[in-house]
Amino acid sequence: MLIPIAGISMLAVLFMVLWQALAQHTTTINRIQQRLADLEQRLEENPSVSSKLLEQQLQQLQTNQRDLEDRIGRMAQQQSELIELKQSLRQQARPAEGFDPFQSFKLEPSR
Repeated sequence: MLIPIAGISMLAVLFMVLWQALAQHTTTINRIQQRLADLEQRLEENPSVSSKLLEQQLQQLQTNQRDLEDRIGRMAQQQSELIELKQSLRQQARPAEGFDPFQSFKLEPSR
């Protein structure tokens, strides 16, 4: 009885940690997209800015964005696995239908 409760508690904590990490990664992606938009705007406003430097920064931002998207994908996969595990634990915690825990204690009439 104690093991399923502890397992569910640990899964809940893990779920919350994953959820917070997902929010943090989403915020980081939004900041990167904003920086990318700012760089594009600067390029349009001032054509004399070194296009090579801007291109390098843009490539780095795109690389960072892809990495973060990959991490978010892995986290989403982990979250779905966590949900499946949680459901499995819930099913294991339920007594089987038709199972009588007192069946071994029933006395059969003697003949």
